[in-house]
Amino acid sequence: MLIASRQKAVIASVKAGIAEKFRTKDLGKDRFILGIEIDYDMERRTSGISQKAYTESIIKKFGQENAKSCLTPLEPGVNLTKADEPQTEEDRAKMKSKPYRSLVGSLMYLACGTRPGISVAVTKLSRFLENPGEKHWDAGIKVVRYLLKTKDVASCSMAYWERGLKPIPMRTGPAIGTTDAR
Repeated sequence: MLIASRQKAVIASVKAGIAEKFRTKDLGKDRFILGIEIDYDMERRTSGISQKAYTESIIKKFGQENAKSCLTPLEPGVNLTKADEPQTEEDRAKMKSKPYRSLVGSLMYLACGTRPGISVAVTKLSRFLENPGEKHWDAGIKVVRYLLKTKDVASCSMAYWERGLKPIPMRTGPAIGTTDAR
């Protein structure tokens, strides 16, 4: 169980309350929970979360360790449509060998966890889970190549809130739309 508060007295009170009802063991400060790395510096009063190890596993799983990295999750102006879906049995068979659902699922887990900046791209890709085409696959791999460039990015930094500053909005490029009605 992870207990977090700005005040040590609150943490101690919660721990004592739980210890009254259950047998507990304090394992100290967490660094990982559910695959999410917690990074904090008590002196600077900063904290952040990331999934660097999971990001690296996605990069490796889809063979992009030595690929050229990208600056944006999707190319500006790219338009993913139903017209990009395979039209022939030969094209469908070719796409069956590609783990498109696994790719989109891996990216979705990351987007929901610590990388909201890829969520627009992942949403676009998820529209074609039933019948993805080569263009959809290439767009998904481009998101992985973007992760290669940004794998050290921590998603959430509490330093801004602690100091009364406004957070810097994340910019991942222009929103990419689709003309298909789904």
